[in-house]
Amino acid sequence: MFYPMNKMDIVACTDRGFVMPTGVMMQSVCVNNLDVDITFHIVLDDDVTKEDQHDLENVVTSFKGKSVEFYPVSEYITKIAFPALNDPTLANSPSITRTTYFRLWLAEFLPSTIDKVLYLDGDIIVRHSLLPLWITDLGNDAVAVVPDGFNGMMEIYQRLGYPSKLCYFNAGVMLVNLKYWREHMVVKDFLEYLETHAEDILYQDQDVLNVVFKDKKTILPIKYNLVSSYLWKIPLFDVNKFEKELIEAFTDPVIVHFIAGKPWYVYQRCPHPFKNTWNKYQNQTKWKGVKIEHRPFKLRVINFMADLLRKWKLKAQLSVKDRGYIDINPID
Repeated sequence: MFYPMNKMDIVACTDRGFVMPTGVMMQSVCVNNLDVDITFHIVLDDDVTKEDQHDLENVVTSFKGKSVEFYPVSEYITKIAFPALNDPTLANSPSITRTTYFRLWLAEFLPSTIDKVLYLDGDIIVRHSLLPLWITDLGNDAVAVVPDGFNGMMEIYQRLGYPSKLCYFNAGVMLVNLKYWREHMVVKDFLEYLETHAEDILYQDQDVLNVVFKDKKTILPIKYNLVSSYLWKIPLFDVNKFEKELIEAFTDPVIVHFIAGKPWYVYQRCPHPFKNTWNKYQNQTKWKGVKIEHRPFKLRVINFMADLLRKWKLKAQLSVKDRGYIDINPID
């Protein structure tokens, strides 16, 4: 099927806690895709206010050919007891809420006239044109995706029950073949897996998508979804396998995905290498300089005392693992 290069549909899902990052993501998309008409389709949890929607609309008003459509999530979806959201062993950040599961219903939320959409998480910055990604030939695949930075962990494949040669992808950037989703009624497959394998799910809907689309995906270069885990000093993937494309992805990625080290958090023990890039786009919006304190009071006190003791050399410095990211000099 032919898709015009001058028009793009982008979808994101948000609750009120992610409105600001989603707005910054939209700003970065608009700035770097000035010559493309873009409709942002925003799926809303029930706590997003009219004022929040107005703020997101205002992001695109100064850009020609850009618009926003909103889709309140169906009430029956908000009542589902989604797995792996409150498991204390996961050390989940406040950013992981039921909203992540809304991706599973994209074919139902969006108009039937849209056959393809680019899904983007709210904790993303787009640095270049998205057109080369948008025109990717999906063939008869359900999605085009980037391997996750965790894809070398054999535990994932043992838990989900498919071979590692099929790869595990990150669902924060997906070029979605909605025509395939509708024709194959994949939402039924999603729900069946949720009902029958809830105890196997660790990474929320991303696990569901990986299982259902394990052999129905097109693999994209890492530059289209540079997740934080690719930048960690201790890799969880096969470095040799991705060595060539990592060189470009590290220095000049198209999309940076802040799955860890959220740049809008007040406290950053290990600042993300692309933190300044995110700040640049935030400063172009109404949220300039806004930071969020996501830690409970007890953790804030612990962090303060630990950092103070390290400063006075009364506590061991952070290990290589705790220091987090590799040293790179990204082009900005």
